[in-house]
Amino acid sequence: ITAGVPGTEMPANGFEDSEVWAIIAYLRSLAPPHRTMVSGDPANGKKIFFGSAGCSNCHMIRGSGGLLGPDLSRVAAARSVAYLIDSIRQPDRDLSAGMLDPNNHYGLPLVYDTVTVVTARGERITGIARNEDTFSVQLLTTDQNLRFFLKKEVKEVIHEHKSLMPPYSEEGLSTSQLHDLIAYLETLRGEESGSKEGR
Repeated sequence: ITAGVPGTEMPANGFEDSEVWAIIAYLRSLAPPHRTMVSGDPANGKKIFFGSAGCSNCHMIRGSGGLLGPDLSRVAAARSVAYLIDSIRQPDRDLSAGMLDPNNHYGLPLVYDTVTVVTARGERITGIARNEDTFSVQLLTTDQNLRFFLKKEVKEVIHEHKSLMPPYSEEGLSTSQLHDLIAYLETLRGEESGSKEGR
C-alpha cells in the first residue's frame, strides 16, 4: 500500500499509518468467514455442475463453460458456503449488493441484473448488459450472443433487479446433490487449486 508494486498500475501512497491500518482492516473484513465443512463428494459435484444441473451453460470454470454468469474459477476463495447455497436455492435474493467480482483485480462490483431490450418491432431480447452508456447498450443474450443496440433505435431498455439463473429447489436438486455441488465449488480457489480438485 505504501510502496506500491513496481511494474504495475499500483502506485505508492502517502497515507498516514492510521489510514494504512484502516485500509488493511477493511480488506480483512471482506474475507469470507472460516470455511464450513462440506460433506459432499466433489467428483460427483463436478459431474452435476457440467451435467445434470446445467451450471456450465452459464458459468465458466478455468475456460470451460458459458459466459452469461460469473466465472467461478476461484469462487471458494471469495464466497462462503452459506452464500453459495443461497445463490443456488434463491438466485433472485439480493446477494450481490456491495459484493466485488472475485475474479477482477480492480475491485469492480458484481452486476448481473436482467436487461431486456424491446426493439422497434416489439421483439424482446433478454440478457445481461456487458457495456452500457447514455446512447447504447451491448447485451449478452440468453443464447450467449453479443448484440449491440443504439437506444434511439429501440422502444425501451428494461432493467430488472433479478437473476437470469433459475432457482434450484429440492425437487430439481436434492439436498445430497446440493452438498456434492458445494463440495466441488469449494475446491475452486484459483490456479493453485487445480491439483487439489476432488480431494
